[in-house]
Amino acid sequence: METLKSFIVALGVLSASIGMAMTGVRDTVAAKPSDSTTREISFNADVMPILKRECLPCHAEDNYNPSELSLDSHELLMEGGKHGVPVVPGDPEKSILFQKIGPSPPFGDRMPLDPKRKRGMASTRTLSEEEIRIIRAWIEQGAKGD
Repeated sequence: METLKSFIVALGVLSASIGMAMTGVRDTVAAKPSDSTTREISFNADVMPILKRECLPCHAEDNYNPSELSLDSHELLMEGGKHGVPVVPGDPEKSILFQKIGPSPPFGDRMPLDPKRKRGMASTRTLSEEEIRIIRAWIEQGAKGD
């Protein structure tokens, strides 16, 4: 019985050590700046390809969408829609566009929507971490339309 107790204590210590080591690894990876945070982000070269692939199926100027937000161009994006202008240049945290791609949007569903989701179900699609970093960096850099 004493051997079993010793084994359980040792297992707990080992688990805690592994957990602390993994936290350090995750923190190091998360803290490492990516290319998207260290270079100038271009709307046309970096942001628009993401919008075309992930957003334009619903947010094209010619499509009906309840938000009335068209993302076909920088000009249309900056005009905004029913909820106002989606980008506050220099401040991603106040930008609806950035909030809507995050885990807790201020209203409605997280974007982009999964076209195959069932009504009333949350979308399981998300942008990649790098795509989110690109959009964040573009907004932080002033959301220019190059």
